[in-house]
Amino acid sequence: MICKVCNNQIEPERLEILPTTACCAPCAHKYNFVKPRKGIMVFDGKTGGELQTMSADFFENNKHYFLPIGTSVETSYSE
Repeated sequence: MICKVCNNQIEPERLEILPTTACCAPCAHKYNFVKPRKGIMVFDGKTGGELQTMSADFFENNKHYFLPIGTSVETSYSE
């Protein structure tokens, strides 16, 4: 399949994961078609945790729920 942006071949690995994609990975990143993600570790009392991923917008709107006790937004999520 051909990328609709640069007319190069779309990577077979990308097509395997995203069969309906219209652009190659470099164009998706260059033109920001790939939305940034955030993640937090979630522990349920067992030996290991899980990574919960979410959109960056959802994270920003709800990060006050994800802060460890006794920390603030400024100290926990500085970039």
